[in-house]
Amino acid sequence: MTPVLVTERLVLRGIVADDAADLFAFRSDPVEQRYNDPPLRTLDEAHDLIRRLDRERREFDALHWGVTLAGDDRVVGLLGYNEVVVEHRRASLGYDIARRLWGRGLATEALTAVLDHGFGPLGRGRVEAHTDAANERSIRLLQRLGFWREGTFHDRFLEEDGYHDIALFVRLARERLPAG
Repeated sequence: MTPVLVTERLVLRGIVADDAADLFAFRSDPVEQRYNDPPLRTLDEAHDLIRRLDRERREFDALHWGVTLAGDDRVVGLLGYNEVVVEHRRASLGYDIARRLWGRGLATEALTAVLDHGFGPLGRGRVEAHTDAANERSIRLLQRLGFWREGTFHDRFLEEDGYHDIALFVRLARERLPAG
């Protein structure tokens, strides 16, 4: 079960089948998906994504949250821990938010809650984030959140426009700032 996380402006909750249209609304945007998975083309693909996320939760201890604005239950973002390695207390972080909400600090707010949950109750010692090395917005976001660049996977993905390098960013539990 995905725990509900509440911030000043957001509610992060588990994704359910009824969220397919909301996911499709932003995950079909080619601009938003430029550095992410290919854009969804059909509502059926959104349903497939929801089923895949649920399977990853059950089989691999992954946790995914739908981002909703406080007072509005429509999903406007998706983030969570992928590639969880429980025995090493490590997970990889993924995130995206509807383009119409970019620049408002919502990704920072949502990811701060997810990181607090990961380093706190989940006991993660290391959180990694992989981002396209050309994705400057994502790199700035990760740096604001206290991540540092550990390295680069060169020619990691072949896409229509050629190979893409992936930057590996890391944040360790021991680097957390004390509360207050």
